[in-house]
Amino acid sequence: MILRADSKVVWCEVATDLTGPNGHAGGPRVAHAEEYLSLYATARHPRPSSSGRLSLAVTEEAAIDLIADLLHWLRAHGCDADEALDRAQMHFEEELGTG
Repeated sequence: MILRADSKVVWCEVATDLTGPNGHAGGPRVAHAEEYLSLYATARHPRPSSSGRLSLAVTEEAAIDLIADLLHWLRAHGCDADEALDRAQMHFEEELGTG
Protein backbone atom coordinates (compact mmCIF):
# COMPACT_ATOMS: atom_id res chain seq x y z
CA MET A 1 0.00 0.00 0.00
CA ILE A 2 1.23 3.48 -0.88
CA LEU A 3 -0.29 6.43 0.99
CA ARG A 4 -0.25 9.78 -0.75
CA ALA A 5 -1.55 13.17 0.34
CA ASP A 6 -4.71 12.84 -1.76
CA SER A 7 -5.00 9.12 -2.45
CA LYS A 8 -4.07 5.58 -1.50
CA VAL A 9 -2.75 2.92 -3.90
CA VAL A 10 -3.42 -0.71 -3.04
CA TRP A 11 -2.67 -3.76 -5.18
CA CYS A 12 -2.52 -7.48 -4.91
CA GLU A 13 -0.73 -10.15 -6.88
CA VAL A 14 -2.34 -13.28 -8.23
CA ALA A 15 -0.11 -15.94 -9.77
CA THR A 16 -1.34 -17.31 -13.10
CA ASP A 17 0.12 -19.00 -16.15
CA LEU A 18 -1.35 -16.32 -18.42
CA THR A 19 0.77 -14.18 -20.70
CA GLY A 20 0.90 -10.47 -20.02
CA PRO A 21 -1.07 -7.84 -21.92
CA ASN A 22 1.90 -7.36 -24.24
CA GLY A 23 1.89 -11.04 -25.17
CA HIS A 24 4.84 -12.10 -23.03
CA ALA A 25 5.31 -14.09 -19.87
CA GLY A 26 8.29 -13.17 -17.80
CA GLY A 27 7.61 -14.60 -14.39
CA PRO A 28 7.23 -12.79 -11.09
CA ARG A 29 10.26 -10.51 -11.59
CA VAL A 30 8.83 -9.05 -14.81
CA ALA A 31 5.36 -8.75 -13.27
CA HIS A 32 6.77 -6.89 -10.24
CA ALA A 33 8.82 -4.59 -12.45
CA GLU A 34 5.78 -3.76 -14.60
CA GLU A 35 3.69 -2.92 -11.54
CA TYR A 36 6.39 -0.73 -10.01
CA LEU A 37 7.12 0.99 -13.31
CA SER A 38 3.44 1.70 -13.85
CA LEU A 39 3.21 3.33 -10.41
CA TYR A 40 6.49 5.19 -10.90
CA ALA A 41 5.61 6.45 -14.38
CA THR A 42 2.14 7.51 -13.31
CA ALA A 43 3.53 9.40 -10.32
CA ARG A 44 6.19 11.17 -12.39
CA HIS A 45 4.24 11.73 -15.60
CA PRO A 46 0.49 11.44 -14.98
CA ARG A 47 -1.19 10.82 -18.31
CA PRO A 48 -4.66 9.51 -18.90
CA SER A 49 -4.62 6.43 -21.09
CA SER A 50 -7.61 5.08 -22.97
CA SER A 51 -6.51 1.51 -22.29
CA GLY A 52 -5.52 2.19 -18.68
CA ARG A 53 -1.99 0.95 -19.45
CA LEU A 54 1.14 2.92 -20.17
CA SER A 55 2.62 2.56 -23.61
CA LEU A 56 5.86 0.63 -23.93
CA ALA A 57 7.80 3.80 -24.83
CA VAL A 58 6.53 5.65 -21.73
CA THR A 59 7.27 2.63 -19.55
CA GLU A 60 10.78 2.31 -21.01
CA GLU A 61 11.43 5.98 -20.16
CA ALA A 62 10.08 5.34 -16.65
CA ALA A 63 12.52 2.41 -16.28
CA ILE A 64 15.43 4.62 -17.33
CA ASP A 65 14.29 7.41 -14.98
CA LEU A 66 13.93 4.92 -12.13
CA ILE A 67 17.41 3.46 -12.73
CA ALA A 68 18.89 6.98 -12.77
CA ASP A 69 17.03 7.89 -9.55
CA LEU A 70 18.32 4.70 -7.89
CA LEU A 71 21.88 5.57 -8.95
CA HIS A 72 21.45 9.01 -7.35
CA TRP A 73 20.10 7.36 -4.20
CA LEU A 74 23.07 4.98 -4.05
CA ARG A 75 25.54 7.85 -4.49
CA ALA A 76 23.78 9.97 -1.85
CA HIS A 77 24.16 7.09 0.62
CA GLY A 78 27.86 6.62 -0.06
CA CYS A 79 27.49 3.54 -2.25
CA ASP A 80 29.40 2.87 -5.46
CA ALA A 81 26.77 3.05 -8.23
CA ASP A 82 29.00 1.24 -10.74
CA GLU A 83 29.54 -1.62 -8.31
CA ALA A 84 25.79 -1.83 -7.68
CA LEU A 85 25.13 -1.95 -11.44
CA ASP A 86 27.74 -4.70 -11.84
CA ARG A 87 26.18 -6.71 -9.01
CA ALA A 88 22.69 -6.23 -10.46
CA GLN A 89 23.95 -7.41 -13.86
CA MET A 90 25.49 -10.51 -12.22
CA HIS A 91 22.20 -11.30 -10.43
CA PHE A 92 20.31 -10.84 -13.70
CA GLU A 93 22.66 -13.13 -15.63
CA GLU A 94 22.62 -15.78 -12.88
CA GLU A 95 18.83 -15.84 -12.95
CA LEU A 96 18.90 -16.23 -16.73
CA GLY A 97 21.48 -18.98 -16.40
CA THR A 98 24.04 -17.08 -18.47
CA GLY A 99 26.30 -15.91 -15.65
